[in-house]
Amino acid sequence: MKELLREYPELETEFEEVELKFHKLFIEEAVLPPATLRARTLQPLDWADTKEQEPRKPNYTFINMAPNQNDYITVHRVWKWIFIASFLLFKACLFIAIYFYFKYRQVEDRQEEREKIRQEQVQQQSRAAQNYQ
Repeated sequence: MKELLREYPELETEFEEVELKFHKLFIEEAVLPPATLRARTLQPLDWADTKEQEPRKPNYTFINMAPNQNDYITVHRVWKWIFIASFLLFKACLFIAIYFYFKYRQVEDRQEEREKIRQEQVQQQSRAAQNYQ
């Protein structure tokens, strides 16, 4: 934008005029706050006012962090450790099952390879026997 202002000086004057119009609008069209607002905002800061006022209700509420125990099911702490132990046992069993599944697949693949080799040897022997005759 600065390049455009340097290149076209008439843009700079137009820009200043628009800026002045905005400032005028902000000042002329401004909505003033009510006069009572100033008194209300400064009232808590008015320490010189020592007259007794009626006690106010507190501006907060208490949240009961320990609800009635009769409304909930309570579980002994030992169950936490039982749950953790059973979870870990489940994970160990899952790991072992996956491990043995892959071992079983590996053994099956080896057996298939041996069977193929055995069939090829039988075919070679039968060809050799046919060629020999």
